[in-house]
Amino acid sequence: MKYINVAEANCKNCYKCLKVCPVKSIKYSDNHVEVLENECILCGRCIRNCPQHAKSLVNDISGLKQAIRESRRRKVAALAPSYIASFGTENRFRIAGALQSLGFDAVEETSVGAHAVTKEYARILESDEMDNMITTCCPSVVFLVQKYFPKLTPQLAQVLSPMEAHGEFLRRKYGDDALIVFFAPCISKIEEARVSEKRYIDGVITFKQLSRWFVKEDIELEKCAEGYFGNDPSSSAIYPIFEGIVKDVRANLPEDSHVFNKYNFISVQGAKDVIELLEEISEGRIHNCFIEASTCYGSCINGPEKPDTEYHPISTGIDMMRYLRADKDIRETDLSSLDLSRRILPDPVKEDIPDEETIRSILAQIGKTQPSHELNCGSCGYRTCRDKAIAVYQNKAELYMCLPYMSQISETLANVTLSVSPDYIIAVDRDLRVKECNLAAQHLLKMTKNEVVGRRIDEFLDPLDFALAVGEERNVPLHKVSYNERGITVNQTVIYIPEQGLAIAFLHDVTRQEQETESINKLKLETMEMAQNVIDKQMTVAQEIASLLGETTAETKVTLTKLKDLIVYDGNNGNG
Repeated sequence: MKYINVAEANCKNCYKCLKVCPVKSIKYSDNHVEVLENECILCGRCIRNCPQHAKSLVNDISGLKQAIRESRRRKVAALAPSYIASFGTENRFRIAGALQSLGFDAVEETSVGAHAVTKEYARILESDEMDNMITTCCPSVVFLVQKYFPKLTPQLAQVLSPMEAHGEFLRRKYGDDALIVFFAPCISKIEEARVSEKRYIDGVITFKQLSRWFVKEDIELEKCAEGYFGNDPSSSAIYPIFEGIVKDVRANLPEDSHVFNKYNFISVQGAKDVIELLEEISEGRIHNCFIEASTCYGSCINGPEKPDTEYHPISTGIDMMRYLRADKDIRETDLSSLDLSRRILPDPVKEDIPDEETIRSILAQIGKTQPSHELNCGSCGYRTCRDKAIAVYQNKAELYMCLPYMSQISETLANVTLSVSPDYIIAVDRDLRVKECNLAAQHLLKMTKNEVVGRRIDEFLDPLDFALAVGEERNVPLHKVSYNERGITVNQTVIYIPEQGLAIAFLHDVTRQEQETESINKLKLETMEMAQNVIDKQMTVAQEIASLLGETTAETKVTLTKLKDLIVYDGNNGNG
């Protein structure tokens, strides 16, 4: 059954859920994740640790709410004792009143069910029936053993959880037709109630959902009238605190019991530590231990569905211990007639494990051709490179999730780009000290990278553009700069990178183009001068020719005039 929804739009490439998931029941593909229901142990760590809040609980309580409003059945609220940590010791009786105002006929603390479980644990220990005995109060621990350590299932205490034990008691007290709703800060309790053979609990509502329900109904606990509980308080209310079960069981054993000599009492919190414990038990390293196990750090008071997001398991546990010590009127309810037996069977996850050759071929695709290349850094979310390769084979992961490999690829590409680029590339920090320079820049400066990095840029080039970029935190646009001492002219732009406080200059050498342009311009000037000289000479020649032509024309005119006069005069004299 699906309990964890993933909002794809908010799911980013962070792998945080993979890193915190103790059993890697998450499939990553197409840049988002999917929780694999049949592999999940419902510890809720992926919900709590998702930085983008992309994961949420799927638990429709609308039907329960309607039944509470409309059903004629007796409605009973069973409160996990961790409610004190979630809603405050000062609101103990107010929350009972708030639940009664929501429509519940009775409110009871499940700590009485926990006390019945404690008595059964103590009985089994004294009977010497088991080597190790792992508590079964935490459903996620039970699911973990069933799915991933099935051979250790016989070492689980075959005892009802406090929720189920309390449910049996409430059935006897209020009738088989009563509507019993359990409230807890736990996701796995929902599944435990659903798959239970005895079906004592009709539904589970988390504390976070209850808190939202209060808001929707305009119920403020601080202003709510106090209600009452249908049962006396129990010393087993210590269960949700780390080491609480161990302390309670020890307190309910006879002082002279042989159990104290035979068994070691240990408490393990957090799925990671629980898995390490189970691995050591599997290896035969641990015997004769009573083991309190919880997948939540801080145990149940730090469940994934508590109303707030703060994580204070130690101080919260201390406050709850003080609260419990202050209650002097504890009268334990007699639940000795309950049948607390339970049958827990293996339910192993069926995984397709590739052979060694396939694993090595997958690793080779990301440059891990030798065992020494397997860094096992965990950046992908998997404990080892081999685990990640197996996940790739199972279509649960993708090759590019390997951060060192992708970083190496990125670095290689960057180095190649810098090396082959003909431009001079120089990066300086806020103090104008060189942080990086490419091969072309090293040739320009006639120094190695080690000789350049760390020194101020003004030892090599005019620092003006660099100072403007880091000082004003802006880019300096493309413009022409001449470095006469280096004998070069460049088209230069400086890009400011605010995240790193770096100014990166790109200098494109245009010295040859500038020289060619200058030569062309000089040739043009010389050609213009030559043309002007030719023009001037042509004008001089033209003027001289014109002058000579002018003199000749004048002389011709005088001669012809005289000739004309001579003819005219000669004619006149002959006629006369």
